[in-house]
Amino acid sequence: MGNIGDKKTNSNSIDSIESIKIGGIEQWISLRSDDITNPIILFLHGGPGSAQISFSRKSQYKLEKDFLVVNWDQRGAGKSYTNSIRKDDMKIENFVFDAIEVVEALLQRFKQRKVFLVGHSWGSILGAQLSFKRPDLVLAYIGIGQVVDMKRGEELSYKFTVDEAERQNNLKAISELQKIGHPPYENLKFAGIQRKWLSKFHGETFKGGGLGTIFKNLSMKDTSPLDIIKFVKGAIFSLKCLEEQQMEVNLLRDISELKVPVYFCTGRRDYNVPFELVIEYLEKLRAPHKNIIWFDRSAHMPNFEESDMFCEFCISLLREMIIV
Repeated sequence: MGNIGDKKTNSNSIDSIESIKIGGIEQWISLRSDDITNPIILFLHGGPGSAQISFSRKSQYKLEKDFLVVNWDQRGAGKSYTNSIRKDDMKIENFVFDAIEVVEALLQRFKQRKVFLVGHSWGSILGAQLSFKRPDLVLAYIGIGQVVDMKRGEELSYKFTVDEAERQNNLKAISELQKIGHPPYENLKFAGIQRKWLSKFHGETFKGGGLGTIFKNLSMKDTSPLDIIKFVKGAIFSLKCLEEQQMEVNLLRDISELKVPVYFCTGRRDYNVPFELVIEYLEKLRAPHKNIIWFDRSAHMPNFEESDMFCEFCISLLREMIIV
């Protein structure tokens, strides 16, 4: 295990980055809290491969008083990336098993029964599947930029960029989008062209760009130059390994019921994972409690773009569940 030191004075606090054996390989988690007896909130990062340990501190610090905040760099991503990871092991089911193993290890270590589970984008695929397979481990599931039906989502995202290009009479965008055509795209380069215009037209972030939004949250305390290299390598590797698999995800078809309370934190402008599908899924999903929380000044990253509001929601949910 590694430890980056503890800025907190309370002897019951924690502020560390540690290695943990998950799925038979070394992976990395960060743990931050004013009190290790606080309820655990585990974040499943997006991507695939957009590891979050290095980028989590600034947007999540308001949670540390009430929660034990855990971020996990998934296999093949961020601090958990190594050149020795086999492509054949980069399967969605392996990530779900990894996530279950992380939860069980945390519950055992901190003597708790369940966690609050947060999945962002790609991580929302894992979060929904974990909540479906092991509701006994989950107090509540929070999906940010919730993936619903990847193929339909890509069509809606493409239509949004074309409509915006025509509305703005952006001839370059119109030409490039016509050239790549409708999804499924021929290759990742074509997908990147669509995402470039999605970002320009603020369907990924309400303002600024996606990478800029993430890197504004970079914490040098949690990051070394090697970590930046591993982040880039892991993001490219993960996307290449998992892009085809994630395109087959359809929760409307595969998960019609979750036996845990479900909350979808959704940006009004999200066309990376289009919000219309989240509305449709919420209407059809059976769950003991379900709700959508709208973020009016966000697109696909409300946890970064409106981090104060996101933290306030999590804290209010915790207090509501304690009262109940």
